[in-house]
Amino acid sequence: MTIARPVQTSFMEGMDRPVGPLPLSVQQGNNADLVSVIAPLYLAGSVLDVTYGRGMWWNRFRPDRFTFHDIELDGVDFTNLPHEDGEFDAVCYDPPYIPAGGQATTRDAERLRSCFGLTPGRTANELDALVTAGLAECCRVSNRWVLVKCMEFVGSAAFRDMPTEISNAAADLGWIVHDRIVHFTGTGPGGHNIFTVKRARRAHSYLIVLAKR
Repeated sequence: MTIARPVQTSFMEGMDRPVGPLPLSVQQGNNADLVSVIAPLYLAGSVLDVTYGRGMWWNRFRPDRFTFHDIELDGVDFTNLPHEDGEFDAVCYDPPYIPAGGQATTRDAERLRSCFGLTPGRTANELDALVTAGLAECCRVSNRWVLVKCMEFVGSAAFRDMPTEISNAAADLGWIVHDRIVHFTGTGPGGHNIFTVKRARRAHSYLIVLAKR
């Protein structure tokens, strides 16, 4: 899918030019705002959301041909989707990508888990395996696009570059990064217990758009 911009015609041959806004690679607002901006590019056909949750992605835009699953809603595990290969034009995937690690001591741990997909009780290796298995299923049932939401984070004092890890895992599956949108979200909850600052605080996440190689 592409966006055809309006054309301003000219009396001089060959001088017509496109007009109107272009989607920017940096977006502010919530997830619904982000989805509404990129929808004309990547969500024009049949769409599957495998991590629907409370459906907050779709508060401003909802595809005409839309299917969604969430293990808490219908018991469907995103690592074992009940769909045929290439059944959807686009698959959306917002995995729980931050492992447990010191969050029990955080005063607003429940809010952190709700906002950023923290997974109490699951090790980093277990979470990596889960996210990779889910990505493989998303790629299997998509015939064109896979949209993955992820962010960088620090776990067990180590910096985790999840966008790169997702991109590398996708490459192993035969998919490439077609687009990457930076989503400025603000710093969110937490941070009050940081006494010694060692890194810049994350204030953004990414929407990675994958396409078949």
